[in-house]
Amino acid sequence: MRRTNQIGALLAISSTIIWSGNFIVSRYAIHLAGPVSIAFFRWITATICLFPFAFQNLKAEWPIIKENKLYFFLMGLIGFAVYNTLIYTAGHYATAINMALFGSTVNPIVAAVLGAWLVNEKLQWKNITGIFLCIIGTLYLLTKGDIHNIVSLQFGKGDLWMIGAGICFGSYNVFVKKKPVGISNKGFLLCLFIIGAILLLPGALYEMNYVQPVIYDTHLLWVVLYIGIGNSTISYLIWNNAIQKIGAGKASLFLTLGPILSSFEAVLFLNEKVNQAQIISGIIIITGIVINTWPTKQPNG
Repeated sequence: MRRTNQIGALLAISSTIIWSGNFIVSRYAIHLAGPVSIAFFRWITATICLFPFAFQNLKAEWPIIKENKLYFFLMGLIGFAVYNTLIYTAGHYATAINMALFGSTVNPIVAAVLGAWLVNEKLQWKNITGIFLCIIGTLYLLTKGDIHNIVSLQFGKGDLWMIGAGICFGSYNVFVKKKPVGISNKGFLLCLFIIGAILLLPGALYEMNYVQPVIYDTHLLWVVLYIGIGNSTISYLIWNNAIQKIGAGKASLFLTLGPILSSFEAVLFLNEKVNQAQIISGIIIITGIVINTWPTKQPNG
């Protein structure tokens, strides 16, 4: 059990590190293409990358997918088409740090509550304490270490989009545990990548022609490769394995590392300064994660 927790934690951290760059990319790409177009490019690229490795799985598991078509449709809609469109829409209105803050705060709460309700992931004292500390750490970062700033906090349009995105991804994390028996991880993801791309195609075509034309250049190419291969194909494979090992609630809590990682990435790529609030909030959040994921001793006998 202890080793399973350690492996699951390592997988969740790895995914979070890759995903944390998504918020910076979202801000960077707002002048290159609209949010629906970026989301479509992401999933069509992920589909192409995963297809050679997962087609046989998908073909063999197709009867199970057909039997559970509503489940796969809703997972592709909420966890892929809607979730990522909300993130890239938020990038037009919110800073990368705010996006990471709101996304990472809402997601573990939704995942923990739905996990306890729907997939019998019991909330013990350490889980509740860990979630509480992570929220405190996030609020500390949001208020820059001054609790009085919470009174003057204003939720902009981008913040609300990210709250919606957090709800979507928290729901996806829980229902991954409901994956039908007999479906491999690769077949599962390829099916959802395809569904996400198909659902986004009409909106992307409309957006490209009537809302925001796409700027096809090397900058867009690197963005699409990063979000299509790293943020999608690699990260989702790792992430779904993490959920299977430690559960949706525990895995989702690692996403609260997002604001800290995004802050340090902003230092590296945007030449921003690290402040005391970021350091202290990072310590609080990491403490919460350690408490929440610490293995529970099994009773003897």
